[in-house]
Amino acid sequence: MESNKVEQLLEAYFEGATTLAQEKQLRTYFTSDDVAPHLESYRDLFTAFAFASKETYDQPIHLPKQKKPMLRWISGVAAAALLVIGIITQMNNQPPIETNTYVGTLPQEEGILKTKQALGLMGKMFSESTAQLGAVNEYNKTTSNFFKQ
Repeated sequence: MESNKVEQLLEAYFEGATTLAQEKQLRTYFTSDDVAPHLESYRDLFTAFAFASKETYDQPIHLPKQKKPMLRWISGVAAAALLVIGIITQMNNQPPIETNTYVGTLPQEEGILKTKQALGLMGKMFSESTAQLGAVNEYNKTTSNFFKQ
């Protein structure tokens, strides 16, 4: 093989751009007797690769057996059982709900008025908070002009 071609293949080999066939050509060139003198330093490298590719490991590999996740399985079943028991006991302890009966300490009309007042106050607070969000949106718009992503 020409020395120039071998140098090109070596350069491609060290950059990781060679194919398996090209690597085989390099291996056969450097294991032969007619290696150029300025490329002698690479002979040991490729002979070591050729020797290492023939090595095998013949002894069986023993992997440790993994323990079965029995504790995880048991704890999952126990959690599900507790959940079912809790749901059943809560369903049995609740009194029946009558839909047409007013239960409270205030007269019904006064309760309705208090509810309207509370809802009105909540609406007012909601309106004020949405007005403040307008200022936040304006801030976001102006800062996005300065800090483009």
